[in-house]
Amino acid sequence: MTGIAAASGCPLSRRAVLKQAAFLAAGVFFGGSGGLWAGAPAGRGPQPGALPLDESHQMRISPEDRCPLCAMKVIKYPRFSCAIQLTDGRTFYFCSAGCLIRSWLHPDYFLGVPADTLRRAVVREYFSGEQLDAAALRWVAGSDVVGPMGPAVVALRDDPRFLEAFQRRHGGTASFRLSELTDAQWQTLTGRSALPAEP
Repeated sequence: MTGIAAASGCPLSRRAVLKQAAFLAAGVFFGGSGGLWAGAPAGRGPQPGALPLDESHQMRISPEDRCPLCAMKVIKYPRFSCAIQLTDGRTFYFCSAGCLIRSWLHPDYFLGVPADTLRRAVVREYFSGEQLDAAALRWVAGSDVVGPMGPAVVALRDDPRFLEAFQRRHGGTASFRLSELTDAQWQTLTGRSALPAEP
């Protein structure tokens, strides 16, 4: 048993221990007041994608683009990838809608930018895979759809027929629009806080 496993009383694989150690180190190094990336040295912290959205607001994900929340390579998750474009054109790519929504709610904490610099969020509509403006879609939580980070929040066209068809196939406990979402609602929908717990 390793030190972390021994301390918790649960045996962990070497990979799980390394992932846990990396996560804890990132939290210690980048944590503190002012957000996840406060005090990060130049060149560290969240990095926008290598390429911004194109002129028609479509994603251009590069192999090196990583989700600013979990550091997963976004290109590995084409069905769930999404993006936030800033007013200056820089674009952050995400592995899943959950990471995007948390960043949308708290861009100062997760992206190191103020909320008034967010221009648009782009996500893939569940049925068609089309890349659409997240603000124009209806979102569903509590379904049986699983994404890269676990249970997924899913974006659908804002039409009752799409919601009914999705819920017949996959369930879903609640639907919402991005503009309606608050921290308290996120906590209720997912059982998790939008922000990490303070140490």
